[in-house]
Amino acid sequence: MIWLSPTSGTEECSIYFEIRDIDLQWRGNVTSGVVRGLLGDGSCELFGEVFLGDEESAKILPVWTESGAVESFSAAVDESLLLEQLLAEVKTLLPGIESAKNDCQLSRWHNPAAATCCLTDNLAA
Repeated sequence: MIWLSPTSGTEECSIYFEIRDIDLQWRGNVTSGVVRGLLGDGSCELFGEVFLGDEESAKILPVWTESGAVESFSAAVDESLLLEQLLAEVKTLLPGIESAKNDCQLSRWHNPAAATCCLTDNLAA
């Protein structure tokens, strides 16, 4: 889990990013792919994606309520700052992910449960 602080003005808030899926490919020294997870602040939980590689970006996926409205974080959250922080923090995980790739046996990567354990052993909370 990654803690982010995307505030606007003087209000404070914390957003967490709980990684649920890591789909990366390695070609030489280039890592590309997507990291997906839940973004939440304790009262609202949305899905986020971070794309790595040549065109790096992060986005919040829209979630609709039963009434048809799109859920969003409070006005205290600066979404552009949140996305910048999310991308930067996920990129800091890459050295840990790279070493996990090198430390894990190839056969473990064919078992998603084993691969997840191997990756999370190298990620800090």
